[in-house]
Amino acid sequence: MPKTPMTREEIDNTRERILDTALDIIIKEGFNNLSVRKIAARLGVTATTIYNYYTNKNEINLMIRIRGFEKLYGLLIKQATPYKDIENKIKAMVHAYVEFGLNNPGYYDIMFNLHTPKYLDYVGTEIEPLAHTEKQNALKCFSLFIDTVSVYLPKKGKRKNHFVLYQVVKFWSDLHGLVTLTNSHLFHEVLDDVDSFIQQRISDMIENIIKMKEDFNVA
Repeated sequence: MPKTPMTREEIDNTRERILDTALDIIIKEGFNNLSVRKIAARLGVTATTIYNYYTNKNEINLMIRIRGFEKLYGLLIKQATPYKDIENKIKAMVHAYVEFGLNNPGYYDIMFNLHTPKYLDYVGTEIEPLAHTEKQNALKCFSLFIDTVSVYLPKKGKRKNHFVLYQVVKFWSDLHGLVTLTNSHLFHEVLDDVDSFIQQRISDMIENIIKMKEDFNVA
């Protein structure tokens, strides 16, 4: 009797299990130690089964990153959409970024911390189109902050564009440090109340972002 074809939901679930398993291997052993055979062994299937879903470990790496940035983008949109005024949108997006990083440490690490191949590593290879898609998903998250802050500030022109880019990258570096040091538990080594510190730092950063309009007018 022929095997019943898998449903779309079953296929999607299998693809996600493969990505989740690969992510766990990358986090614990590094990208260089990731292999299709190792993923298959973890899942109790043959390597051929994995190849039915993904071409190689480079495609798996990019698909993990794409899924991570899709999750981040979705949360940023979800948190910001209810607000019409820009200041509250910015506040919501800052909270969403930190929430994503703390609740999805594995994804956050592969997206921003680990030494795994990225777009430029794949330029000129067969997988470059998928790598380009991954990069566009990443830039889409970045553009949300750029576009929102741009609306918040008056005027137009190169001076404003340069100011906005600098400020967003600066605040991104602060957010990244907050998430990374929390996830690494380094804050827990020196602080008695890490949660209160996180909330205070978020408040400080939001206050500084809101002050950008004043800083821009003075500059």
